[in-house]
Amino acid sequence: MAVASAATLVAAQCVEAAEAMGAERDHLASVVSSAVNVRSHDDILTLTAGAATALRGAATLKARALKEVLNIAAVLPSEKGISNGLYGKVNNGHLNRNYSGELPPGAACNHELLAKGTELLKRTRKGDLHWKVVSVYMNRTGQVILKMTSKHVAGTFTKKKKNVVLEVCKDMAAWPGRHMLEGGEQRRYFGLKTETRGLVEFECRSQREHDMWTRGVSRLLSIAAETNRKRQCSTTWNHGGGSGGKSLN
Repeated sequence: MAVASAATLVAAQCVEAAEAMGAERDHLASVVSSAVNVRSHDDILTLTAGAATALRGAATLKARALKEVLNIAAVLPSEKGISNGLYGKVNNGHLNRNYSGELPPGAACNHELLAKGTELLKRTRKGDLHWKVVSVYMNRTGQVILKMTSKHVAGTFTKKKKNVVLEVCKDMAAWPGRHMLEGGEQRRYFGLKTETRGLVEFECRSQREHDMWTRGVSRLLSIAAETNRKRQCSTTWNHGGGSGGKSLN
């Protein structure tokens, strides 16, 4: 029991440190798998060596290609019960042009990917780094929502946090020390200003990923603003401007 407890402690500490440094989850999975099979003190030493290898592997973190972009043809996932009225129906990976402004090429696919969610590295106010499954979408009330989900070692998802997005900050300064990693010069950073959490910062692995997020969220904010403006105009008209002429006696 003591050996198992020690193995669990070592694995937990190594995973936390590796995530903070941006280690690949493949490395983390390997370490956790080794921890499960611990039977002796020698196994703990082997586990520790494996964890050290995983930490060093953070320096060789590779940019992940957005391969699933071309494979997404499903309806835009968002909150339960949200109708397609705000976006139009999705057919063959494209949005119907119900919105007055024409969407740029690929915008429909980008919005689907943003709503589905991808894994991004997030920096806290204290400077700690954590991997989050991040998604952005527009809800039924016309608000652009940022949802962040924590993914734990066992593969379970917990702590879903939702915030209303107010603004996109495209040109964020690079985080200290990140340029020293392999491919560090390719990394880009952006922030989302929210109502409750203030500025939330994220790291992208490439300029392409950065553009997808910043342009996609900016476009969603524009759509939301236009949708809300039309809704307000319609409400004003119904309450005061649509009565026509009243007969005067």
